Amino acid sequence: MARKKTGLSETLFQGIDPYGQADAAQGSGQSLPLTAVRPDPHQPRRLLPQDLAQAVAGGTLSPMAAMRRWLQQEKSATSAELQALRRLADSVARHGLINPISVRHVREGEEAPPGVTYYVVTGERRYWAHVLLALEGRSVRAGETVREATEIRAGVTAPGITVRAHQLIENIMREDINAIEKARGLWALRYELSGVNYRSPNDDPTRVNDSSPAPLVPWDEVSDEVGITKRYRIYLTSVLNLSEEAQELVMENDLAEITIRPIVQKLRDEPELQVAALRQLVAWQQENEAEDGPNRAITRSVKALVDEMLARKTAAERADVGAAARAVDHGAQSRQFRQRVQRVLRFLYDLPDEDFVLLARDLALDATLAGAEEELHDLRRELANLLQNIQNYRQDNG
Repeated sequence: MARKKTGLSETLFQGIDPYGQADAAQGSGQSLPLTAVRPDPHQPRRLLPQDLAQAVAGGTLSPMAAMRRWLQQEKSATSAELQALRRLADSVARHGLINPISVRHVREGEEAPPGVTYYVVTGERRYWAHVLLALEGRSVRAGETVREATEIRAGVTAPGITVRAHQLIENIMREDINAIEKARGLWALRYELSGVNYRSPNDDPTRVNDSSPAPLVPWDEVSDEVGITKRYRIYLTSVLNLSEEAQELVMENDLAEITIRPIVQKLRDEPELQVAALRQLVAWQQENEAEDGPNRAITRSVKALVDEMLARKTAAERADVGAAARAVDHGAQSRQFRQRVQRVLRFLYDLPDEDFVLLARDLALDATLAGAEEELHDLRRELANLLQNIQNYRQDNG
């Protein structure tokens, strides 16, 4: 039986009831205890550093403990992400949540920390803004209503909703979402649409779980689900062809897909050049941010850098081929030299003693052979020099 396609209108607005006729549990503004909610561990977007996010997902750190540790880590350094979160927290404290977060129930068989009954679908930054306010003991004001930050307004999504589509649609067009997060999010959505359990964004996203024989849906269905073109989807998922070290650089520095596209397309089989190019890009981006310049100029510079790297590599390979050819030539010359030496030696060995004496006399007295003696002295010096170099080479490499 053909699989029924779920459109965006059904997934995005399935939980909205403008006339208030649905069950209150499916509404968009109920208040939930902050302790009952956690960020989705499979959410492609990451706000906290990876080690803290993993500790929260595994239940070894509470969200407030993780936030406290993050604040301590950033005391001596400027964190643009943390500054933006603090601005959002201040806005929430003054005006409340204009848009409640959306959450889903923890599914049967899904592991979650004790007491956690909901995972965030959209609004993770708003969730962490509440955690920051709760940690600092601040309240949230919405009109004349004041409530503790330990509670958060949320809408519970309807069962069967395409969670990854929601998360990607919220994040896919944001430039501060790095290319690796977007690519892994698309793979996670493909798993979800295929009915396959996607374990973690840190797992290999190109392989279906061995325990699940279900085939994956075509990529076109994934592209249609989030409303992006096939070409843009290929651009996004291709970043996972980068080496592991290169992917870490992309994530650590929140590099956008459009910026690293020349590296992804032209350096696919050059992991060392990928890392070198990305490090140069990061340096340029830091300079650019300091000067508040346009990112488009950086993208053009990256393309020129990649072309220059490939040109240098090609030139170096050609030089290596030339050196190898010259080494072959030197070997041929060495063999030719030995053959000529052997011919001279055979000539001298074959001379009878009386002819050897006559040869010396002719070289000494025959005017037509003037200069032969000096040439023999030159030959002796060159042979002595060659013998000394042979000895030196043996000592250096013995």
